[in-house]
Amino acid sequence: MEQIGPYQFVKFLSAGPSGRVFECHNINTGEAVSCKVIDIANIKSDDFFTHFKNELIIHSQIRHPGITQLKDVLVDKKNVYVILERCEGGDLNDLVLDEGGLPESRARHYFKHIMGAISYIHNLGIAHRDIKLENILVTSQDCAKLTDFGLCKQASTDSPMMKTTCGTLVYSAPEIIKEEPYNGMIADIWSAGVVLYAMVSNHFPWVSDPNLPPDRMVAETARQITEGDIQLPNVTYELQDLIGCMLTVDPADRPTAEDILQHPWMEMDEDVIEGAAVDPDQQLVQLVKGVIVDLEKRRSNDQDDSD
Repeated sequence: MEQIGPYQFVKFLSAGPSGRVFECHNINTGEAVSCKVIDIANIKSDDFFTHFKNELIIHSQIRHPGITQLKDVLVDKKNVYVILERCEGGDLNDLVLDEGGLPESRARHYFKHIMGAISYIHNLGIAHRDIKLENILVTSQDCAKLTDFGLCKQASTDSPMMKTTCGTLVYSAPEIIKEEPYNGMIADIWSAGVVLYAMVSNHFPWVSDPNLPPDRMVAETARQITEGDIQLPNVTYELQDLIGCMLTVDPADRPTAEDILQHPWMEMDEDVIEGAAVDPDQQLVQLVKGVIVDLEKRRSNDQDDSD
């Protein structure tokens, strides 16, 4: 594998359950991009294809400086190639671990980007549902960008409530763990609160005995989350107040993304986030629709062949 379309493969970056990620070079523009390579056999799975299709459609329709930009999608006989904006600084999880936690000023800088992106998608009625340190990337300009929209969900016009349990336990809101119908956007606020807590403390709010068996550890973490059993980190009063508001067990008492952006802690410096949301690239939107039609035809043909 050396090139797909104008994208020349430069180096392997990582691998996950759904595919491999490479750094690529656009030979037409000189731009460095990330390319997620997904085995086309994965689309045979109804569950995978539903999430993948949803991710492509929503990601193609959102453009904000705090969100990784979807640039292109290509398909050949073996793979689907998802071309994304390259973020050279890696993910926030690695950065926080390497730094041993971040000072409040730097955490605030990143959190303004994160909450700006969350506010943007929430205003569109979209819940991310998988906000975590690993899904926040850092650019060479030290900007934070929300990524991975595989679990995102557009709220119904009739009701914002959702039922599917998804995400990562340590970031999950109490109502999700209790398997109650939940508002995905309000649950996102809880997850973002865990991100903020971890950024400044280098650990999660939930404390478990490492000697416990795995199932007991999971149960204890779930108990602490559902009961709101947390000890606030040793940070300024303003930050403790913000974290406490976001990690409120009752969803009705949590602030909105807009509320958070106006919280006193967020306004403690004059750090200005440059850029603004722009209209979707309609050419990309149409391209994604065409790719999905193509993949649906392949799925249909595969099912016919197996009958």
